[in-house]
Amino acid sequence: MKSIFFWPDRLFSSIRSKFIAIFVILGVMPLIVVGFFAYKSASNALLLQTREQLGNLADKTAQQIDTFFEVAEKDIDLLSNFPFIQLAFLQFEFGQRLDTAKRLVEEYGKKNQYYKRIHLINLQGRSILTVPRGSNENPELFNTLDWFNAALEKEIFLSDIIMDKPFNGSFLILAKKVYDFEDKTKPVGILVFEIKLSSFTLFVSSLKIGTQGYSFLLNNKGYLIYHPDQSLNFKNTFLEDGDAKLALLIKKMKSGERGFGEYLFKKRKKYMVFTPCRIKNWSVGITLQRSEFMADIIKLRQSMVTFSALIIALIIFVSLLFVKSLTQPISQLITGARAIGGGDLDQTIRVESSDELQGLAREFNKMAARLKTSMQEIVELKTFNDDIFRSVSSGIMTVNRKGELTSINKSAEKIFSLSRHKIDNKALENIPPGIKSALALLMLTLGKKEKIEHQVIDFLNQQGEPVFIEINTSLLNDSGGKVIGAIADIRDITLRKRMEELMVRVDKLASLGELSAGIAHEIRNPLAGMKTSIQVLAKKLTGPSQHLLIEGVLSEINRLNKIVTDLLKFSGPSPTFPGPVDLKLVLKKTLDLLMKKIKKLNIKIVQKYDNLIPMAYIDREQIQQVFLNLMLNAVNAMPKGGTLTLSIKRVTDQDRIKEKITRENEYMAVSFTDTGSGIKEENLSRVFNPFFTTDPNGTGLGLPIAHKLLEKNNAYIFIDSKEGKGCHVTLIIPVADNSENPMPEQPLKRERK
Repeated sequence: MKSIFFWPDRLFSSIRSKFIAIFVILGVMPLIVVGFFAYKSASNALLLQTREQLGNLADKTAQQIDTFFEVAEKDIDLLSNFPFIQLAFLQFEFGQRLDTAKRLVEEYGKKNQYYKRIHLINLQGRSILTVPRGSNENPELFNTLDWFNAALEKEIFLSDIIMDKPFNGSFLILAKKVYDFEDKTKPVGILVFEIKLSSFTLFVSSLKIGTQGYSFLLNNKGYLIYHPDQSLNFKNTFLEDGDAKLALLIKKMKSGERGFGEYLFKKRKKYMVFTPCRIKNWSVGITLQRSEFMADIIKLRQSMVTFSALIIALIIFVSLLFVKSLTQPISQLITGARAIGGGDLDQTIRVESSDELQGLAREFNKMAARLKTSMQEIVELKTFNDDIFRSVSSGIMTVNRKGELTSINKSAEKIFSLSRHKIDNKALENIPPGIKSALALLMLTLGKKEKIEHQVIDFLNQQGEPVFIEINTSLLNDSGGKVIGAIADIRDITLRKRMEELMVRVDKLASLGELSAGIAHEIRNPLAGMKTSIQVLAKKLTGPSQHLLIEGVLSEINRLNKIVTDLLKFSGPSPTFPGPVDLKLVLKKTLDLLMKKIKKLNIKIVQKYDNLIPMAYIDREQIQQVFLNLMLNAVNAMPKGGTLTLSIKRVTDQDRIKEKITRENEYMAVSFTDTGSGIKEENLSRVFNPFFTTDPNGTGLGLPIAHKLLEKNNAYIFIDSKEGKGCHVTLIIPVADNSENPMPEQPLKRERK
């Protein structure tokens, strides 16, 4: 056995020699391709010849049917112009016998066996003469039949196949108007031929095509007028035995097209050629079994199949000589590679052949060992880096050299209130401003090749709240020192900013409050004395000009007294009496107080309230005073009109704003947003200072007093504004207990002027 396979083993000892042997064997494929195309060419030539012959035969048959009807129309036209036929209607009216006309029609009927019966019918639809006459002696009436009414409207009328009574059997009606003997424009009746079905189907039934071929006649409605299978005549159910191709061919025949095609009928392959008739909307079809006219081609195909089988057997025989030495090592390599690809790096591939496949197996085993070592190091390093990236409290963003975002950790997603999968690098215009600003700094770092440190950016998050972040950027290098992108370290300093702002503001206002209280007390006592003296002096003066002067002094003293009173309110507001308050109702009352001025300035009010707003825990009078001060500031900032947006919503994000409200998730945010002139950046830190104002008619005590009142009620105020872009004021107000919450109110009108 070894001596038998020794020579093939040496011959196919390398993969190259094995493939050369396969290519040599496949050299026989051109022979098979040539044979196939020879078969197709012969088949197409025979099919073309058959189609031409059958098409000519179908055209001739259709022409014979047309000729038959043309002759019949000439005959009826000739007979209708006979004087005896024309006078027969007049004779019938006068009760005379129609012997001459009857004899003429009988002689004509004997010469033409195509007609079943011939009728003379008057215009009222009564038969005055029928040859041959039926068993019924009474004249027949046709005025209720469709074909009679159609014949009255046309000069010559040829009907479709008729099968109903009073006629027995299948026939066609050929009718011609008969005119008066003397007046050729006056119709007196109708001459009717009943044409036998067999008289024109004879042209189709007489065709003999091969041993199993036949012809048939189809009308434009898809019914068979003639078919060798008598059970199919005058039916269209034969389509049920055919395939979709037959239905398509019949559709073409019904539409009067000329064509050909193959189809299946009762699971037999057939070939059809069809052509339309010219006078009637019929179509002549000739069909053959494909196996009958393709018999010689089928024999050729069988010979080619036999030859091809021998060639294939030879290929299989030769392939078996080296398939064992080829497939077994390859199977082992595939199995080992699949295991290595699946993660089994302990897999060892063993190939016992002495060709290149054995060397390939050795290299696979070495590669698996190196991969195992490298994979462990990579997994440990990746796990460590992922843990750091995921756990670090600072936000981390990286971009590639094109500035496209490549990674963002959970802390950064939380800061920007956006998920990584929602960021599209190709649609930067849809990226929120915060991320866009961060990406711009990263692009600046890539462009200048320099790091950026302690860059503060502020933006509005998706809830419309201001956020402050600090960004540090630097270049991102690979292990070889090549720049592969940039990285940003992001920290949310909103809380720190708020707390710093609040602490500075509280300390400043506390100091100013003490100073204001002392100044107010020191000024009020002299003012009281001055006012009393002026009032006594006014009683002693009698001149009008003197009284006018005294009134001016008293007015200015009253103005000073009001300022001193506001200072006292700022330094020591009246005691608070907090309780459950419906903020929507307070806002409505405050709007009513200012509605006249709002309408005058053409300011639009937009109200955005959550559906279920809880009760606030605050002093009603003091919060109304705060609302009034803030809304007056907003209205005064829009002298040429604008929009004032009022919103109330429940706040649950304590990481964004944490103050002295100790009850978890129990506070709300009331916002006032106007589209006025805004506040300059250098003035934003001074708005809570007493007597600071940009309004020539203001005292500068509105916002300081509002801040004091809110502080007394355990509530807080934040202002964000940019010059020319309006102002956004947010109040953080405690929520009353659930037991004190009101029933849900009907939503207020969202927008009004």
